[in-house]
Amino acid sequence: ENSQPESTPVLSAAGAFLITSMMEDVIKYGTGQRANIGRPAAGKTGTSNDYKDAWFVGYTPDLAAAVWVGYDDMRRSLGHGEVGGRAAAPIWRHFMGNALSGHAATGFSVPAGIAKVRIDKTTGLLADPLASESSTIMEYFKEGSAPVEYADRFSGPRQPAPQASD
Repeated sequence: ENSQPESTPVLSAAGAFLITSMMEDVIKYGTGQRANIGRPAAGKTGTSNDYKDAWFVGYTPDLAAAVWVGYDDMRRSLGHGEVGGRAAAPIWRHFMGNALSGHAATGFSVPAGIAKVRIDKTTGLLADPLASESSTIMEYFKEGSAPVEYADRFSGPRQPAPQASD
């Protein structure tokens, strides 16, 4: 009897990459900054009601790991402020740093159908080519879904040119 598992794709390679890119931002700029291991990594923090559980789940192109912090009986809280980014992310960082020590850092592969675009941080539109680096960010989009308007670095979104009237 054949015991091979059946699989059905539920997400395109481009969709999976975009989710990974968003989860990389959790570590770069968001609640998971304490999980930064100095190499490409993506993750998600979590905290239950009343601070009874704190967790961090993250991955690199080579390894995935999850850290949960809490009490088995769920009767006690970890204490106010003990959130996933504070209680669990540093444990994940320590584990992953040790587990990946000696392994070359690799980035996540960008699949076909993805465009990398410089975006204005304030407006979410295409960055003005003369805008400062500190006011822009590189973002990934599914091809055809990136903004098409440029931000005006002085006054927000550029308005369409006035049309001549008859």
